[in-house]
Amino acid sequence: MASSIFVRADGEADIVARGPGGTLMYHWATPGSAWRSTQVAGPGTTSVPSIFVRPDGEADVAVQGPDFSLTYYWATPGSAWRSTRVAGAGAIYSAPSLVVRPGGQADIVVRGPDFSLVHYWATPGAAWRSEQIAGTGTAGYVPSIFVRAGDRADVATQGPDSSLVHHWATPGSAWRSAQIAGPRTTYSAPSVAVRPDGQADVVARGRGDTLMHYWAPSASPWRGAEVVGPGTTVSPSAPSLFVGPDGRADIAAIGPGGTLMHYWARPGSPWRSAQVTAGGETFLAASIFVRPDGRADVAALGNGAALLYYWAAPRSGWRGTRLQ
Repeated sequence: MASSIFVRADGEADIVARGPGGTLMYHWATPGSAWRSTQVAGPGTTSVPSIFVRPDGEADVAVQGPDFSLTYYWATPGSAWRSTRVAGAGAIYSAPSLVVRPGGQADIVVRGPDFSLVHYWATPGAAWRSEQIAGTGTAGYVPSIFVRAGDRADVATQGPDSSLVHHWATPGSAWRSAQIAGPRTTYSAPSVAVRPDGQADVVARGRGDTLMHYWAPSASPWRGAEVVGPGTTVSPSAPSLFVGPDGRADIAAIGPGGTLMHYWARPGSPWRSAQVTAGGETFLAASIFVRPDGRADVAALGNGAALLYYWAAPRSGWRGTRLQ
């Protein structure tokens, strides 16, 4: 799924969001400091954005722009935002999912025309290129991309007849695919992550508004299990997944009545849960990032242009603040 939050190595949290009138807003805060914000692009420019911050501090943002175009924004610390149009009108029909590889290549996956799955990429200083991963009728909702050690790209997407499909490719090789779950199993955009040991994890809203977790160790078939049962994960929201170096998986999801829920599990242990909010706000989407010290950060989109930020240190309760 497109991620709207990223936490830098120095602890600064960066959030991008669609602001009032379809503006593109960027919010940031260093530990112990107040949140600041700036408008990256004006009215009518933005759908749901995706952010990734490079090791050198450059922030990269991909967004669906006017007339179903694809626009890419970037800024180095202390510099103004710049932008380029990656693809013109009628090119993309979902929010983008963005990742930047250790070598500097930026990768974006989107749903293209006629429910195709399209990959855009650019190396530093080079023009954007594109390829179709899968053809007509193969992709629904928002795809999710993750690049694992060794530079292999993994993409999860809702496939034909509400199935769940995994696509992968190493640099210079053709894309391959496998079905994670069959027809009428997947009813949201998925979110994918890959652990250091090579296990791929995917979460999605399942049949009956369940929350489903699928996993596959390297070279092994996919398996699946419910995180929580029917009526727990509402439409049209999609869960967001983060897997840490220690193997702990954290999920942010929208529950009944638009509540915001947090689920987590360590390898070999059952899923646990906590309600992030106790009411007063109805959420449409959420994105999660977990810091090396275990603190979880969630950016949550409420009704209208409401944007809220929540955080919780290990063994502490959730706290929150409104950003817009």
